[in-house]
Amino acid sequence: MRTNSQPTIGILADDLTSAADGAGPFVERGLRAVVGRGRLPAVEGTIVAVDSGSRSVDASAAAELSAGLAARLASRQILYKTVDSTLRGHITAELEAAFRASGRKTLVFAPAFPTAGRTTVSGVQLVDGVPVAETRYGRDPVHPARHSRLVELVPACIGNVVVIDATTQGDLDREIAAMPEAESILWAGSPGMAMALAKRFAPAAAASNPVVPAAGDILVVIGSANSLSHRQADQIATQARVTLLRAPAQRMDDPLSVLHGIARDAAERLRRQPFDVVIATGGDTMEAILDLLEIGAFEILREFEPGFPLGRAFLGDGRELLIGMKAGGFGDGDTLRRAIAELRPNIVTSAQALP
Repeated sequence: MRTNSQPTIGILADDLTSAADGAGPFVERGLRAVVGRGRLPAVEGTIVAVDSGSRSVDASAAAELSAGLAARLASRQILYKTVDSTLRGHITAELEAAFRASGRKTLVFAPAFPTAGRTTVSGVQLVDGVPVAETRYGRDPVHPARHSRLVELVPACIGNVVVIDATTQGDLDREIAAMPEAESILWAGSPGMAMALAKRFAPAAAASNPVVPAAGDILVVIGSANSLSHRQADQIATQARVTLLRAPAQRMDDPLSVLHGIARDAAERLRRQPFDVVIATGGDTMEAILDLLEIGAFEILREFEPGFPLGRAFLGDGRELLIGMKAGGFGDGDTLRRAIAELRPNIVTSAQALP
């Protein structure tokens, strides 16, 4: 199926931020993208991304979810399976299941995301030059990265595999542009791959980064314990009409309880108060909030920066809600401040931070 000679693209992700930031680069180049949660969205788009929610289940259930959704996305010319750039989640089980269900002939595996410091050298995934399993991601209490060598994650049943080394985005762009028979490939990678695929399959970039104004209040929810997220939060703690909710900066013994608590607080505020925007760090955080708000699909509008997309959803009462989502470790110390400045360029400061 093609739309005005544009190949249709399916994106299968294991969490919400991966689904959204996988679609983001295509939106930046003028294509329409819709994201479904647990199922294909009812609204059609050139880009269809689905969050399987599989990172939060066991490997067997993750494989089953991936197989079912990959089969439904297989009719799209290009099929892209997102993989966390820090190699967390049920990567092997999901790649095997998606590959079998997709009917593709080749797996191209490239989880590098150089603009975020995640590179691949001699088949080893690095974070700021350190093998990922030796970093804090290897000690994640919920989804630890157990391997750094990509070959250890490739399913044994897949005979035709290409593993791409990349230390720059240019490396990814060149390698992915040169791969033949694109429609026979299951593409597997992180936002770096999404950026390269968008350049290849949407080469004529349209006007991007439209201004999406937010005249009302903004709710920012820091659900990640990642220290970078908390530094980013510090920069917006005194912004006017910005309400800040934070999980503890230290890892808790029961992180799921903390997550559910902050998500309930956020959802109640979004129901009661006229917020125009909710921004959440951590895919689990936004997933929990959207679950409570019963939002099953949304459209991607733009990216603030790579790995930080902005979408539009609708609440049950018909109110429009802009949703920004970012993995905890993405960006720099000013990422949230810049995003809010883009939403409300004339913002002034006042104290409205909550503990």
